[in-house]
Amino acid sequence: MAIIRTTTGTATPRTAASRRSFSWYRFLEGATPYVLIAPLLILIAIFIYWPLFYSAYLSFFDWNFVRPDKTFVGWDNYTRLPDDPRFIRSLRATGIYLVTLIPIQVFLPLGLALLLWPIRKAKAQASYRIMLFSPTVIAYSVGAVMWLWIFNANQGLLNKLLADFGMGRVNWLSDRDTAIWAVIIVATWKTLGFHLLLYMAALEAVPNDYVEAASLDGANNWQIMRSIRFPLITPTFFFVLVTTVISVNDDVFGAINVLTGGGPFESTSNIIYYLYQQGFQYFQIGAASAVSVIVFFATVLLTWVQFRFVERHVHYG
Repeated sequence: MAIIRTTTGTATPRTAASRRSFSWYRFLEGATPYVLIAPLLILIAIFIYWPLFYSAYLSFFDWNFVRPDKTFVGWDNYTRLPDDPRFIRSLRATGIYLVTLIPIQVFLPLGLALLLWPIRKAKAQASYRIMLFSPTVIAYSVGAVMWLWIFNANQGLLNKLLADFGMGRVNWLSDRDTAIWAVIIVATWKTLGFHLLLYMAALEAVPNDYVEAASLDGANNWQIMRSIRFPLITPTFFFVLVTTVISVNDDVFGAINVLTGGGPFESTSNIIYYLYQQGFQYFQIGAASAVSVIVFFATVLLTWVQFRFVERHVHYG
């Protein structure tokens, strides 16, 4: 029989009941973390992974969201997409959004943060932060309706300002050459403040000792920014870049839906709005699911490329 020694020095036999109690205690101790995170894992499985797998399943069927029967069509929903002119136009517009919005949403707030940094202790800077961050907390539908009035061709504020400078009226939302830029402006306005706040917090965390040492060595503001501040805020820069690439198509959806409805002639429709139309306007659930699968893998690929080739230049210490 196993012997355990008490604090008084006397030996007592370890009974089978005590061994079972000790084993049960060890089991509970090891299982507690998993029990605590189980509700979160269940919610993730229900609202993220299950819709993902079910969408991949539906992409192989022809289904209108109403009838109970689903017709298996294999890869037809994928092979038909290149033959759809609306899909091609949405891809073209998506490329324009990516090429323009990613640099704007990543570098413009960084530049504004650097401009606000020298006056960080001034009372006016708080007002600047509030004005620039307030669009982030405004509902997208409300903000887009406000911009719908600004872009109005007849009574809009923007055309009135142009008229004051002797310029002609512009059909901002009905001209295919200007409508996509109106969407880009609204999407930039909506996300600018959040990224600005992240950059301001990152600049605040840069140790002053490094900056003072560089100043004593004769470094100017540009050299300090290039060699000290920016390398130390690269984790924030990388985070903004990755999240922008992931969410840029979702960011413009609200503006497209309210301002242009994808028009004129699908010139402003992106891949997410095309997915929305296929699934919830035309009830082509199989085609919409196929597009969602393509978007998922394209997003994963772009994210992997960033972690593979950009993260190596990030300084975490």
